[in-house]
Amino acid sequence: MTKDFLSTVKRRVVIFDGGMGSMLIAAGLTQREVPEAWVLGKSEKIAEVHAAYLAAGAQVVTTATFGASRLKLQSSEAGKRLDPEKVNEKAVEIASAAVQHSGKHDRFIAGDIGPTGLFFPPVGQLKAEEARAAFKEQAKALDRGGVDMFIIETMYDIREAVEALRAVKEVSGLPAVATLTFDKKPRGFFTMMGDAPEDAIEALLKEGASVVGANCTLQSGDMIALAEEFRLLSDAPLIFQPNAGRPVMEHGMAVYKQRPQDFAQDAVRIVAAGASAVGGCCGTTPDFIREVHSALIHGK
Repeated sequence: MTKDFLSTVKRRVVIFDGGMGSMLIAAGLTQREVPEAWVLGKSEKIAEVHAAYLAAGAQVVTTATFGASRLKLQSSEAGKRLDPEKVNEKAVEIASAAVQHSGKHDRFIAGDIGPTGLFFPPVGQLKAEEARAAFKEQAKALDRGGVDMFIIETMYDIREAVEALRAVKEVSGLPAVATLTFDKKPRGFFTMMGDAPEDAIEALLKEGASVVGANCTLQSGDMIALAEEFRLLSDAPLIFQPNAGRPVMEHGMAVYKQRPQDFAQDAVRIVAAGASAVGGCCGTTPDFIREVHSALIHGK
């Protein structure tokens, strides 16, 4: 029986997991590899990440399918060799097994849908029907796999987020979380394409998003102000998943140096600002989620 995420997030704060990509890099993923290839070739590594987040207190496990749409996979030679449907279905299977093995059967599995990496005109040539077809194929596979919900994340263009939402709604009645990625500008918060929070909220809720918010790009301190702005604009359930501070380059690698305890204290402030759900993005690990769980659940 499908668990009811929407009633849960309306009743209490829900803790999502943290970064998947940074965890896989720590496990040996190289720049030459497609992360989604590990779903089929190194599924045990994906399972270990899920298990670690569950043990840390994450109440939502996110499938390792961020770049598993056909359009995104086709952007690399390695990706072209992967079957999007197999990747998405297998990723749900891995997440489901991790939840079962943890014994925490009340945890939710979120089918992850990230951007295609392409751009709509005038920047690029992406067509709405192309994007929706790719997202629909991905959403169908995730739904077949047995997710409890969807998370459409790290979108830098409202138009692409809308097509992903429409695709999800065409194939499933499950709740959909939708988050855009904002940067802090002198005039306020805007996406790469110049979308403001009020425009994002209006469009995403209109298309049926159950929860809206932001992830990536911003560090936790900046997300507090963004959460406050979102809450002033809407009474819908909100989610925020910041990065672990701003990265610094060391030996050609992006390194995040924020302390998990500091991140967790900001997460408490994000919830106080009106968030219904919190989690982590780039650079966050199970240590971050453990501290968030401790601070929010136990008040430590």
